[in-house]
Amino acid sequence: MDRSAILIIGAGGLGCKWAMQAHSRCPDNSAELLLIDVDKKSFLNANSAHCLQLSLGDEDKGTATLRRMAKYRLRDGIGGFKNLFSTSELVIILSGLGGGTGSGITAELANIAKESDNLIISIVGIPFAEQPFRSTIAKDSLPEINKSSDMCIKLSMERLAWQAKDRNSDWESGSEWIEELVEGLVTTLAKVGKINLDLMDLKSIVGKPGDSTLVVGIGNTDEPEKVVKIAQKSPLYDINVEGAKGCLIQVEGGPDMTLSHLNLVSDEFLSVLDPNCQVILGARSSEEMSGKLRLVAVLSGI
Repeated sequence: MDRSAILIIGAGGLGCKWAMQAHSRCPDNSAELLLIDVDKKSFLNANSAHCLQLSLGDEDKGTATLRRMAKYRLRDGIGGFKNLFSTSELVIILSGLGGGTGSGITAELANIAKESDNLIISIVGIPFAEQPFRSTIAKDSLPEINKSSDMCIKLSMERLAWQAKDRNSDWESGSEWIEELVEGLVTTLAKVGKINLDLMDLKSIVGKPGDSTLVVGIGNTDEPEKVVKIAQKSPLYDINVEGAKGCLIQVEGGPDMTLSHLNLVSDEFLSVLDPNCQVILGARSSEEMSGKLRLVAVLSGI
């Protein structure tokens, strides 16, 4: 995939934070970054990003629950960034639902990306159960986001918080899961591997009816089974991947990765999927992954 063919978008305050951290982990020049929010604080330290502030005059406060206002402001201001959509092939939208900006513009961004024939993956955070008002806003937003996206990955804030505790990290930053998800996907598509995977492979998987998701697991070469278990603990939104009908899986390692590692990781992961699951397998080796293994899997038809 060519330079800038992947566009990462942060929608709203939390989405911008996730997008910046995810982009920082991507290989050089493998993705463009676009941040969109009402609060200009979301753009601090975003030196490598294109930024769109959805405000009128000197106003720089969030739209709270005013989803329609955020949507209209997006349409008014996005024109200057259309070239990012026209030169990209894959658009990854990161958003925390439950507020006004992320809930209001995520589906609209997906529709704009679709106008330029992009493949759209939306990664959205679902509020805590103890936030009924925000949960209602998120629930109302999801049908349109699902319809507008080729793949909608739902992340439970509660599971992110659990993972953050285990990793001793910040849950609002995605407890490192968000950046690992995006880094794994971008690396899989942006670099040529031993067995090459590209956008057409991804399209053949995400087109299957049913829910879709993406998981990633990272570990040491001497513990391949643990890599699979880490992937299976991804912070999904109440979704069981068993019985999935489609799977694009990439295993990445260093020069010390063997065919045995590849077979063990892929067989272990695929064992719980539908017996007739369409599987596309890829593998790549890089010096920076020496002593490590990474599994990235896109699942559909769940």
